Amino acid sequence: MKPDRTLVLMADDTEARFLINEGPGTGLKELAGLSTAQFPDLQIGYQDRPVRQTGPAGAPRHGVDPHETLEVQRRERFAKHVAEALAQEWPQAKADRLVVAAAPKMLGVLRKLIAGPAAAALAGDLAKDLMKIPAIDLPRHFEGLIKV
Repeated sequence: MKPDRTLVLMADDTEARFLINEGPGTGLKELAGLSTAQFPDLQIGYQDRPVRQTGPAGAPRHGVDPHETLEVQRRERFAKHVAEALAQEWPQAKADRLVVAAAPKMLGVLRKLIAGPAAAALAGDLAKDLMKIPAIDLPRHFEGLIKV
């Protein structure tokens, strides 16, 4: 019987990593990584104060504060890039299963964005930020999700 190949996606608000497990006893091997620095659309910002606008008949209107914080906007934009990268990485990895480990807020956003064959293969997720942990130390964090 062929061992299951598991693609692991790990992410936080500024970085993402793709790793592969090729079956029991093989550990996790790094495939690719992403960073917010790679995407110009993530370099957004606001002015210190909202601008004043003119309403009908020249009456002044107050500026409008953004509905979402800059942090939330950056997280959502980066998550879209991560989901797009996953859609490209999935067929190349030839994986049978997907496991996602991300910081809790990022995981919530990613759950909404993961689609297609990768979403159908989602075997589990972990609401934990593991980005700073070296690949060699990761297997113990995935016990129960992957037979590493």
